[in-house]
Amino acid sequence: MKRPIFIIVAAVFLLAVAMQAYPVFVTSEVTKTDKLDNLISENIPGWRSQDLPLAETEEARNTVERRLDFDDYISRIYRSGETEVGVYIAYWEPGKTAVRMVGVHTPDTCWVQNGWTCTDRESGVSKEIGDTSLKPGEFGTYQIRDHVAHVLFWHLVGDRVHGYEQQGMHNIFAPLHDIVNFGLNQRQEQYFIRVSSNRPFSEIWDDPGFAQLMQDIAALGLKFDGQDVDDHTI
Repeated sequence: MKRPIFIIVAAVFLLAVAMQAYPVFVTSEVTKTDKLDNLISENIPGWRSQDLPLAETEEARNTVERRLDFDDYISRIYRSGETEVGVYIAYWEPGKTAVRMVGVHTPDTCWVQNGWTCTDRESGVSKEIGDTSLKPGEFGTYQIRDHVAHVLFWHLVGDRVHGYEQQGMHNIFAPLHDIVNFGLNQRQEQYFIRVSSNRPFSEIWDDPGFAQLMQDIAALGLKFDGQDVDDHTI
């Protein structure tokens, strides 16, 4: 039994070395044109907004930012009457982090491990905003005590969307899945985009302000271009 395990470990090590060396010879495209604060409208018709800190204290915020290691982010809540919509977007420049590491942002991992319960879950969900078709996304409904959140989220790697199908804890072979899906060039621009609401999306989807917000988000790279989602089991 020891020899097969040694071979697997050696193979993973060699692939890791290749993943580090290969991007040196590859130039990845950067499409982000401005800071997220400027790309996502703060003022949308019929809604008021508030930027939210990642944590309550400065020390905790610094810890979170070091752990997530992003290059830019936005955390904002929009309110219209009793309706609340949360937008969280994190961005990594090419070469900043491995594809699999962004998976810690998914509600299936982050929220569930912090006390939330997932009551509904779908992958490959297709949505349209006006005449704009969005790339397939992930949908879930999550609950903690009496608070319910309906969530859409996407993980963009370069110009492709990375799909998730959560199956328990993270798979130790996740790096191999990444290589199958993306090849050796793991150093691409990445976004994690999460939109949450305390009301079902069907009740707010046609709201003009929400539609404008989603058009801003779609412009980051969510407009459907005919490419399939990259299935990924974590």
